[in-house]
Amino acid sequence: MNVQQAFNYFYLLEKQFWSKLDKDMIKYVTFDGELSPEDMLLYGEFGFTLLELKPCTLVEFRDIQVTRLYCEQVIVPALHSLEKKTLDYFIISNQVKTPESDLQGALLIYHKDHQGIIATFDHDTTVPEERMAEILDYPGHLPSSEQEVPTMKTVIYLHDRKTTQVALTTFAIQTHQTDAMISHFQRYKHACKERLDIDLSLIVQ
Repeated sequence: MNVQQAFNYFYLLEKQFWSKLDKDMIKYVTFDGELSPEDMLLYGEFGFTLLELKPCTLVEFRDIQVTRLYCEQVIVPALHSLEKKTLDYFIISNQVKTPESDLQGALLIYHKDHQGIIATFDHDTTVPEERMAEILDYPGHLPSSEQEVPTMKTVIYLHDRKTTQVALTTFAIQTHQTDAMISHFQRYKHACKERLDIDLSLIVQ
């Protein structure tokens, strides 16, 4: 499959995955319904990585078994379908943490041109938020001190579908990073329209 076909295929695999997952497990990984399965969709992040807009996508569900099942039923067939084998995945088996989460058992879908990022995750370590933002190509980061909490904003890139909007990525920025975020969004919007034929919009809150 070409890039656009693989992107659409990934979306269909994800929808199928969530429709078949046990309801009790869905309740657990969505924090007792605080989120919806639609909030968990990663096809946008996959598309961004496929276009090499970002080096990798982090796949991290609340339950390791769900992450592994997702890998088997979504990631593996999607990567296998690619005409050009530009992507691969890496399971984080070491005790890797960030200030906000434990990444052991999570996995990365990464572009092979950026294979060097694996060295960040192949040993026990704590990865700073700024480094995670760089790896995931977020033009901002979560607060790294109490002083940054009041100046944090949440950014959402949305896929404008015919009848609804779907969140493709969500990240944090500081107020002074707004201009960099706007430039980042415009770059993503242009590439997604040109190569995936989808329209993106932006919410900052």
